[in-house]
Amino acid sequence: MKYKLILTAFLTAFLTVLPCNTTALASVYTGHLDSTSEECISGWAWDSENPSHAVNVQILVKNSSFSTVQELSATADLYYSHLSDAGIGTGKYGFSVSMNWSSLPDGFYFVEAYVAGTKLPNCLQVTKSGSSVSYTSGSSVRSLGVFQTTAYCPCYSCSEGWGRHTSTGAIASARHTIAVDPRVIPYGSRVMINGMVYTAEDRGGAVKGNHIDIFFDTHGETRQYGTQYTEVFLLQ
Repeated sequence: MKYKLILTAFLTAFLTVLPCNTTALASVYTGHLDSTSEECISGWAWDSENPSHAVNVQILVKNSSFSTVQELSATADLYYSHLSDAGIGTGKYGFSVSMNWSSLPDGFYFVEAYVAGTKLPNCLQVTKSGSSVSYTSGSSVRSLGVFQTTAYCPCYSCSEGWGRHTSTGAIASARHTIAVDPRVIPYGSRVMINGMVYTAEDRGGAVKGNHIDIFFDTHGETRQYGTQYTEVFLLQ
């Protein structure tokens, strides 16, 4: 009888707490980094299992070395009509936080956003030049490994008479065009080399495998660059 009473008490206690454990829903965070201007970063985020709660967003601005140079925070409680139109809860999940890009040197940056440690699915890839700030939205930055990088220019010796004309039809420009092996890096890919973002627009007879040729305006610049081995990142 004593053991039956103990067992009955245990089962009663277990069944009492069981509904609380089985009905509780884990938070599911999602959202999107929308844009940045010279003065702010905006986007939206929500907890789909608790749509009446405004979540806190942590925003990290990282330089081309992936070091955090700015850490910002915002509450996602602004009304965005496009969210409600899309059936995303009440639509009050937007955020906008002040960002002083002028305080940072020119260069390439990444903006990431997190909610309770969960990273939003995209990042902003930002180029700052003077007072101008431009961006694209990507899903990730992936290392392609260490490549041999060389340099070429429009002179006959480098381009074999092609000048600034490329194999894709684009006109080559410095700080933008690279020649690649398209079997390794497809045409149109954006890659980062030593903090500079380039676009794969050309190929060369000697550019094979993990080798990239970077376009410069003058032959003197190509000689100064020489041959370097550096890690290359694909912007996706």
